[in-house]
Amino acid sequence: MSESTTCRYISTYDGVTRCRHGAYAQGFCRFHYAACLAGEITAEGYLSDGLSDQVRRRAINYHGIQPDAVLVGPGSSRS
Repeated sequence: MSESTTCRYISTYDGVTRCRHGAYAQGFCRFHYAACLAGEITAEGYLSDGLSDQVRRRAINYHGIQPDAVLVGPGSSRS
């Protein structure tokens, strides 16, 4: 089994989209590795249920996924 070269964090955007940044430590990019160390995401690569700060949840969840896939807030509709 070969080691992935991209982060293994799985966004809850659709449950299958992964962060596209390069792996840094334990299969996570630097951002998601720091979140893992802080207990904000699980070692398996999922957002922690214990994280209640919605702004931080969104920051973690959408970090490294395709920008076209993310629409956030007023005025975000495509024309």
